[in-house]
Amino acid sequence: MDSNFNVALQLILRFEGGYVNDPADKGGETNKGIIKKVYDAYRTSIGKPIQSVKNISDEEVKDIYYKNYWLAAKCDKLPVDVDTVHFDAAVNCGPTQAAKFLQRSIGVNADGVVGDTTLAKVNSMSSKVVVKSYVSSRIDFYIDLVIKDVTQVKFLKGWIRRAISSL
Repeated sequence: MDSNFNVALQLILRFEGGYVNDPADKGGETNKGIIKKVYDAYRTSIGKPIQSVKNISDEEVKDIYYKNYWLAAKCDKLPVDVDTVHFDAAVNCGPTQAAKFLQRSIGVNADGVVGDTTLAKVNSMSSKVVVKSYVSSRIDFYIDLVIKDVTQVKFLKGWIRRAISSL
């Protein structure tokens, strides 16, 4: 695993606490930011029995974040700083939505797939400019979520704080 991942993971884990099962959280039962559904799929994929997400190990957390979010979102192909903000969004909103944030922030078609066109464009731009635009796109997304579903308003302040922490 590359060093940028390890640095980014430490930042992510500041926001991802221990075990929670908030009925208002659409992710459901979660530990260290890993939802039960993702943990169950991970355990199945490595031939281990499903167990409570309460019992997730630090090694499993690191492996899931690396494979399901860092690599899946192509963070390893992005410039420093863009990789971290993109990784955090992938963890918080999923790799497809994170790809759309990235694509909107650089002015390419937001199809949710980080491919050659997206990578070429982002790597040709200033990381600082990309990150600012990315964070703005992400905040707009959170506000739209709350407008569509007011039950999510309790999470808005934390989502925005998390998004701007990467500036």
